[in-house]
Amino acid sequence: MGISTFLLFKRGESVAVNDLLLNIKNLCIRENLFFDSDEEKFNDKGTLKYSRVYISDISFRENYSRQLCFSLYDESYEYVSFKWDDTHSEYFKAVVSDDFCDNEDLLLRFAYGILNIYPIAKIWIEEDWFYTLEDLKKIVNTSYNNNWCYDNPSNL
Repeated sequence: MGISTFLLFKRGESVAVNDLLLNIKNLCIRENLFFDSDEEKFNDKGTLKYSRVYISDISFRENYSRQLCFSLYDESYEYVSFKWDDTHSEYFKAVVSDDFCDNEDLLLRFAYGILNIYPIAKIWIEEDWFYTLEDLKKIVNTSYNNNWCYDNPSNL
């Protein structure tokens, strides 16, 4: 079983899936990443509620294992909180990745880029900590460590 990545917004601070989708497309253009999407779901009013996106730094035809897959969700009633989070906030999982094994560098490019767009959001990678924009700035401004996403950012 792999590890997933979550882009979290505090309850009520999330953005619409359509905006997430547009901003991820623009991020990929800026970062020279390949982008694709499929499996869009709309509500009865025609509002986008879910989308599946794929990003890679090489053509999808060249290597399918060199891609990150994300599900984008519109804010709903389901929220999570973490016992170790001192703020006692409730969060919404707006973007959820599949396993990113062997693509930690690509994940860092995406995470840093998306937090630059949404600096109030946090990245959670199934450990007892979050990554903030400030944490990722420290990570990208040091020599690259492929284990960055397995290390507590308070140890930077």
